[in-house]
Amino acid sequence: MTKKLSVLGALGLLGQHLIARLLRESSVEIVSLHDHRHGESARHVPWFANPDARDFALHQPILAPEAKAAGDLILSFLPDDGAEAIERQHLQRGARIVSHCEYARQAGLLLAPGLPLPDTRGHQLLSTPNCTTAMCAAPLAQLHQSFRIEAVHVTTLQAVSGTDLPGMPAYLAHDNVVSSLPGEAMALESELKTLFDAAFPVSCIATRVPVWRGHTLSLMIRLKATAKVRDVQQALAATPGIQLPVATLDLPIWKPETASDQTLCTVAAIDQGDDGWLKLSLRGDNLRAATTGLMARIATSL
Repeated sequence: MTKKLSVLGALGLLGQHLIARLLRESSVEIVSLHDHRHGESARHVPWFANPDARDFALHQPILAPEAKAAGDLILSFLPDDGAEAIERQHLQRGARIVSHCEYARQAGLLLAPGLPLPDTRGHQLLSTPNCTTAMCAAPLAQLHQSFRIEAVHVTTLQAVSGTDLPGMPAYLAHDNVVSSLPGEAMALESELKTLFDAAFPVSCIATRVPVWRGHTLSLMIRLKATAKVRDVQQALAATPGIQLPVATLDLPIWKPETASDQTLCTVAAIDQGDDGWLKLSLRGDNLRAATTGLMARIATSL
């Protein structure tokens, strides 16, 4: 049976990529698109996703975000400003929502890759984590299961496109690093605390760097059990969505994350420091598996 979906924030950067992703799923049908720019022609909206997704959007009516949604399930990439009030209206009508908005991560059931999917029955509001959280949740879950984590420190270098649209214009970020981003750091800290039930402390420093797409995360991890680099490699190799480094790459160094809907992150480096801290460097595509891919996967599994 085909699942009918409505998309809120359809003309935003993540909304565009979500439409492109959903159009490749035979088990779902997009039945309504909603966006704050519903009064404008979609032809005037800058388009960054697959041209097929743009053609689809041009032939659909764009409804107001608060307009009643026709789908069995609502997928929301609304801008955080005002999102809660709009989504509450849909919830009051009895709709079920998977939201990427900040408020929903505390108000709803938070889902993340690499962790067991909780029982979603009885939950009207579901949420997906910040893209940086999604990228590191899977490797942290595997390492915690295998070796038990005592503490984690994270430094993120996040692409300009992580601000979504409208956001920081790329020209403002050119040749400039924006540090720090307290909201992004707090999101990762609080979301990992929720996902792992505060099993270990997490601290983060988040920065914005002048690249369009892709985030890099540097993790310092204190493990309770002794583990050599090869032990860590073997544990991570068994985790879906994680790509380990290979000796030679046919693709450019940034390409593995964008070449597959299934790649949450690529482990660029693993090192064991003399002080006992494990050093892990991750890369991930903030527009694909960690955000729109996760949203689509949840939608098809519910």
